[in-house]
Amino acid sequence: MKFRKTLCAVTAAVLALASCDRELPSYDHIHGKPDKEEQEEEKPKDEETPVTPTLGYEVAPTGTGAFIDGELTLEFKSAPALGTEGKIQIFKEDGTLADMIDLADVAAPAVKLMDDTPYNTTHDLLGPASLKRWRVVNYKPVTVDGNKVIIRPHSNKLDYSSAYYVTIDATAITAEGFKGIGEKEWNFKTKAEPTSKETVTVAKTGEADFHTIQGAIDWSYKCGPNSPMTVNIKNGTYEEQLFARQNNKITFKGESRDGVVLQYANAEEFANGVGGSTAKAAVIGEGVGKSGGRAVILFENCDDIRFENMTMKNTYGKPGQAEVIYNNDNNGQYNLTFVNCALISLQDTFNTKGHCWMYKCLVEGDCDFIWGSAKVCLFEECEIRAAGDGYIVQARCPSAEDKGFVFLNCNITKAAGVADGTMTLARSGGSESYFDNVAYINCKMSSVIPAKGWHGDPAPNPAKATAVSGWKEYGSTDAAGSPLSVTGRLAASYQLTAEEYEAEYKDRTAIFKGASVGTDWLK
Repeated sequence: MKFRKTLCAVTAAVLALASCDRELPSYDHIHGKPDKEEQEEEKPKDEETPVTPTLGYEVAPTGTGAFIDGELTLEFKSAPALGTEGKIQIFKEDGTLADMIDLADVAAPAVKLMDDTPYNTTHDLLGPASLKRWRVVNYKPVTVDGNKVIIRPHSNKLDYSSAYYVTIDATAITAEGFKGIGEKEWNFKTKAEPTSKETVTVAKTGEADFHTIQGAIDWSYKCGPNSPMTVNIKNGTYEEQLFARQNNKITFKGESRDGVVLQYANAEEFANGVGGSTAKAAVIGEGVGKSGGRAVILFENCDDIRFENMTMKNTYGKPGQAEVIYNNDNNGQYNLTFVNCALISLQDTFNTKGHCWMYKCLVEGDCDFIWGSAKVCLFEECEIRAAGDGYIVQARCPSAEDKGFVFLNCNITKAAGVADGTMTLARSGGSESYFDNVAYINCKMSSVIPAKGWHGDPAPNPAKATAVSGWKEYGSTDAAGSPLSVTGRLAASYQLTAEEYEAEYKDRTAIFKGASVGTDWLK
């Protein structure tokens, strides 16, 4: 006799699901016995009504209202362990397989993601099917946290307003009372799609449209790639990677800078290069087509994107290239804004092309932690914090006339334990094919900056800066605001005159003067 397991005591949700025209798990032990007619309907033929067993664990979600981008959880009385074989599968109500995770993949040693790496169930494809481009990333589909097993289905596998059931092989999890979950023993139904195409909410707990920030990005494609959208993000830690391509006019607005934390541990150790998207829809066992790269966030040719009031971290935490964001604006015609945000990593924290404005933000790292092929990237009233010894900027500007990376009224600081004189303002990549265009304007510089200011080996391009191109500085002070002696600065650098400052660098409007993106977005 087969028992139906009641796996989660969420009475209201189960009752709501009872209106659906499908088979449901018993809820006798949660809400008392059903009425006689219903009890007789559920009674197996020629058998007594089974007694629901005591399971010793609960699952979620059940009933209605599940997120299409949410997690599945099993909570036990003691710490469980993951098996080295067995499958976790999600089926549509009609028995069609929606998603599958193979514990053999989860248990296998991690392999660095290359363009030809065989795709398996520890990889995810970020991006909606309608885009026909995907970012392939490593991810952790199943983890253990205390007494809880957390299952993260692959992206875009669940539909709105749809019923599903979950099966788990007995070998997939070792835990007290766990003997596997069979067909239609764990059921849930996803919530309806959002009613708004202008504003959506993301939250880890409570009422929201989405459980993940990527879920909101995917929804925005349905609303039109040029339709303005605000994504309100409630306080919480969002352990995920992001991807958008040719998607415009999105504002990501956090509830608070310290309260909203988007983070993930990604690095060159795990994924090759800065990466990119691929038109190949990955198939199990075949090469992925393109590494999705080592950044937490990958944006490709997106315009008018804005982040407010949030922290973004790459939690890799070891030496090695590990971007928080790679803004790949191949055309150099788009804009990206950060207001009251924090970007935290070690090497290569922020990698950008095109046009960018950061206002009242924190950027932290140790080696080339601001870099890329920017046309104009302005850091205004920001804290630039050295997390160790190294170099702040490595510029690779495509044109000698590009202003490149400009720091206006910023504060250059150091983390606890960082020695004096160990962080230079910039170093060159050593190529004549791009330009080392960097300017520090009216910045406070702590003792972490040495007297020479700039790192001269290899030599920058141009070898001697001018008011137009190269390494420039104006009005630098010490941490207390007193004028800083610049007599010991590297000979390759240039001190702007008052006239040059007034004409080109005195404020954000002057800095972006002549830029193809204009200045209307700088607010």
